[in-house]
Amino acid sequence: MRLHRFIGNFDCSQDTIVIAEAEVVNQILRVLRLTVGDRFILGDGNANECIVEISDRQKEQLTTTVIERSVNTAEPAVAAVLYCAILKRENFELVVQKATEIGVREIVPLITQRTVKLDIKEERLRKIITEAAEQSGRGRVPMLRQAMSFADALVDAQRNDVNFFFDISDVVAEEGVIGDAMRRGLFVGPEGGWSYDEVLAARAAGCHIISLGALTFRAETAAIIASYLGTRP
Repeated sequence: MRLHRFIGNFDCSQDTIVIAEAEVVNQILRVLRLTVGDRFILGDGNANECIVEISDRQKEQLTTTVIERSVNTAEPAVAAVLYCAILKRENFELVVQKATEIGVREIVPLITQRTVKLDIKEERLRKIITEAAEQSGRGRVPMLRQAMSFADALVDAQRNDVNFFFDISDVVAEEGVIGDAMRRGLFVGPEGGWSYDEVLAARAAGCHIISLGALTFRAETAAIIASYLGTRP
């Protein structure tokens, strides 16, 4: 049976772990209805994990006994950084969720020339990211960066080994175009697409301008596809 997974500030080196976070306790006791003797997985967010068993339950905390320790090996070797223009709330939340499930390492909300929505709900997005990481079996929770301008993102992206700028105007991404770089930046624009000046700026910054195909995708679809391409070895 598949064990439920929780990622948080848990020290898997200890023999006994007390869980006092109200949201986690509520999920375990009242949503999943686990009780003494039931087992689940705890992760520390740095790929260290342990299978624990509930040894004592109280109203506001749980005491668990560590049964087995391991290191999560499911994380992609590639460190993909998704620079995605902020979309209307439900669409950006979808991008954040799916990019996490796919294996993106960092998510950077972008403010571009054609970005309509300029703010994000960080607390809600971090919760979505954590839940998606737990659900997909990841050992690390992707970092949600502060929203930044497109110009600042191009500067930030210089730390990556390679950067890909997805735009319908250029050549279609073919098998092998991503190469074997281990840290990759992935740029996806807003609902209205990139401006001409942004395409020129990306090219001048050394980004590889590539298309996802002849069809025109919604921005959230493009971000999900780009995330998949960018995390593959």
